[in-house]
Amino acid sequence: MSDAFRVAARYCRSEIKVKRSRFIGTIQHTGSVDEAKDLVRAVSKEFHDATHNCYAYRIGLGSTQVFKYSDDGEPSGTAGRPILEALDKFELVDTCIVVTRYFGGTKLGTGGLSRAYRDAALDVIDKAGIETRYQKSRVKLVFHLRFTNTVLRTLSSEVCDIVDSKYTDVGTIICDTRLSSVEKIKQTLVSSTNGKIEIEDV
Repeated sequence: MSDAFRVAARYCRSEIKVKRSRFIGTIQHTGSVDEAKDLVRAVSKEFHDATHNCYAYRIGLGSTQVFKYSDDGEPSGTAGRPILEALDKFELVDTCIVVTRYFGGTKLGTGGLSRAYRDAALDVIDKAGIETRYQKSRVKLVFHLRFTNTVLRTLSSEVCDIVDSKYTDVGTIICDTRLSSVEKIKQTLVSSTNGKIEIEDV
C-alpha cells in the first residue's frame, strides 16, 4: 500500500508573458479547502486591478478528495481547467494555484489562452518544487518503564515521529507512524514486550 503523496514544496510566485499579457502564477501547499480559499482571496485582493484571477486546487486523498477550479470570467474551460491539468500532471494534492492575468491588448484565442494558463501553472510548479509526504496514523503507547529502550529502538526508524512522551510510573508515548508501516510497528512492539504494552489509535 502506498502512503506517499506530493505537494508544492513551498509558497512561490513566477511570471510569464504571452503577447504582452502577463500571467502571474502563485502556488502554495494548502492543507484544507479553507486554506485554498484563503489563498485565492489573498491573491485576488493583492491583484485587485488584474483582468482575471483564475485558480484550481485539489485537496485531500482517496474518497474524500475534492477539487475546484475557476475561469474568473475567461471563456469557459480556458483557464481553471488547464491549471488543474498542471496539478494533475505532477499528481499534486493539498495544493492551490492562482494564475493572475493582466491583459496585454492582444486576444490569444481559446487555444492560446489554455496554453498560457497551463504554462503559467507549470512554470510556478517548477519554481516551487515538489515535496513527497506520507499519510500517517497517530498511536498512543503505554508500557512498563523496563521496556523504554525496546520501544524507543522500535520507533527510531524514519517511519515514526514521536509527538509527545512522558515517564512516570509508566512510559507514555504518542507517535505518528507512516500508514503503510503502522501494523508492522504494532506487531513488533507487542512481540518485543511480550504483549505488555497498550496500543491505542488516537
